[in-house]
Amino acid sequence: MNALNNVAAELLETSAAGYAAAALALLQPGHGATPPGRDGATWKTHFAQRVLELAAAVRVDEPVLFTRRIAWLRRAARARGTGEQDLKRALLSLRTALQREMPDNLRPAITPALDLAVGAFDDALAADPVALDASRPVDRLALRYLTLCLEGKPHEAVELVLAELDHGLAPTAIYTQVLIPAEKEIGELWHVGDVSIAEEHLVSETTRELMALIVAKHAPRRAHDRSLIAASVAGNAHDIGLRAVADLFRLAGWRCLYLGANVPAAELARAAATFEVDLVVLSATLATQLKPLGEAIEAIRSLAPARKILVGGLAFDGLPQLWKQLGADAYAPAIDAAAALGDALVERGQVT
Repeated sequence: MNALNNVAAELLETSAAGYAAAALALLQPGHGATPPGRDGATWKTHFAQRVLELAAAVRVDEPVLFTRRIAWLRRAARARGTGEQDLKRALLSLRTALQREMPDNLRPAITPALDLAVGAFDDALAADPVALDASRPVDRLALRYLTLCLEGKPHEAVELVLAELDHGLAPTAIYTQVLIPAEKEIGELWHVGDVSIAEEHLVSETTRELMALIVAKHAPRRAHDRSLIAASVAGNAHDIGLRAVADLFRLAGWRCLYLGANVPAAELARAAATFEVDLVVLSATLATQLKPLGEAIEAIRSLAPARKILVGGLAFDGLPQLWKQLGADAYAPAIDAAAALGDALVERGQVT
């Protein structure tokens, strides 16, 4: 990370509200009407969030992070039938506002991400990940599980999956082929407006209950001498994927201290030192969480330098080498890769 990018990112973060106001003024020249479907306050919030996302991309000098977020917004607009072209107008307004308002010496740091996002806006969107396919037996189980939850029958959903365990389906397969795919599916359904927040929460809480039952029944009674802390970094409220990772470590015999979501950097470092664990597993979902992730890694290095650090989460999608820049010891691209990577870090001391 170079100094110019760091300064530009800090300015974007501290001045996000001001830059948002400048972009809004360009979106509604002469203080006229905003695009339909959103009022001025909503658009201002939209701009402020885009500025923070731009700051995250600038800080790590990865313009594609910002472009990827804009593509996500395009997908959401398209799925909900709202103005995709209004989103483009807003992006152009933001770029113009920042080009006018940012100090001359900092513009080179922000221009690549803005230009890449604008240039890619009219490109065809990449295909969405393959959804659950009812022709595949395990996918049918995941779909049936989801259906029972959404029908208001979470107890039956839990019993369905537990029965498959009794019939020989491995706990790791339940996690990687049923529960996490089901969570991704419900996330997509919420994303396009096909389920409510209450329905999404019902599925997630049922999944948490089911995970607890699986681990209680199938984790080894005596863990081996390897231990870890697992946490989502400050600002990251998502934790089901992380909990799945921690549970897979437990099933592999590790002693796991699961701290959950939104844990401040200083507390992570203190816990790593106090509990003398071998490994710290950290999760970041959004690009805006890369800064607190970097701060957590730095704090752990300062207070507990012997601890190995494994990172993962959606924030790293498409950027598999970003973990090195942040100072971690390894990156897990999927939940079922984490335990093996953890073993390799503890045994060999490093992963390339």
